Amino acid sequence: MPPLGRLRPVALALGAALSLTACSTSLIPVTRAPTAVRPTPATAPGTAAQAPANASCDPVASIRPSGPLPLSGEMPSGSWMAQILDRGRLIVGISQDTLMFGYLNPLNNQIEGFDIDLVDQISQAIFGDTDHIEYRVLTPAERIPALESGQVDMVAETLTMTCQRWQQIDFSTQYLQTYQSLLVVKGSPVHSLQDLGHGKVCAAEGTVAYQQAASAKTRPTVVGVTEPTDCLVLLQLGQVQAITAAYPILVGFTDQDPNLQIVGPPITSLSYGIGISKKHPDFVQFVNSVLEQMRSDGQWAQSYDRWLSQLGPAPTPPPAVYQ
Repeated sequence: MPPLGRLRPVALALGAALSLTACSTSLIPVTRAPTAVRPTPATAPGTAAQAPANASCDPVASIRPSGPLPLSGEMPSGSWMAQILDRGRLIVGISQDTLMFGYLNPLNNQIEGFDIDLVDQISQAIFGDTDHIEYRVLTPAERIPALESGQVDMVAETLTMTCQRWQQIDFSTQYLQTYQSLLVVKGSPVHSLQDLGHGKVCAAEGTVAYQQAASAKTRPTVVGVTEPTDCLVLLQLGQVQAITAAYPILVGFTDQDPNLQIVGPPITSLSYGIGISKKHPDFVQFVNSVLEQMRSDGQWAQSYDRWLSQLGPAPTPPPAVYQ
């Protein structure tokens, strides 16, 4: 087995389709027009993003594996994993600009990060290698529609598990716990969403952070953008007073601009899971078996140390919770 998270060359072909083979990793970038700034009115107070659809919902409870992992290259007949094996590639929705999790390293032209390590291990379990992966670059708002339409087999892109999302898609067990926070320019008087009043806060559309900001009692003006990195430019230009996103994403922004700082208490807790279509519960079970293996054999901790060590020492992996 190759080392965890082995980096691989990635072809850059913006605006053109990349040729695909059954024995190569492919990245399909998406060419988009410049992002428009869209101030969005807040929703009614009390409509928090993670409010359960029913009292019995546990957003981190996934489908229990039915048995041990099959041997790579020998998937159960009729399973979704067998179809992926026959197709010759695992199709995965990712980000290419989220530092530490999934980003295209401009120095070596390779896609890398904590989420990418998870994908590698799932590919290893199906194919016995990491050479049969096709990446589809998705914005936060595109992730769930891509799963529902069958464009991708799974999404590994800092996707927060919520009860509302469980109505649309399935999730693996949680693989990381973090929280939503706030980023401002150093010296700013803003230290919380409440301090903003009706001021402007930037968040990526399709994220829990966007919904939480929109439901804040002070009703700030939420500036919705396509990608979290678009918020960084707006804050640097003084067009918004703050950015709200997951804490690790904001840490990545402070690495890029030392004039920024994370402030205030956590806004809400976040649990990341791998998104999978509701049509393939057997694949959810399979992915959960892979994650169980990563927790038990030290691969999760190894990947954390490699990519997320600046967040602090590797904690105990989040325990699996099953329905």
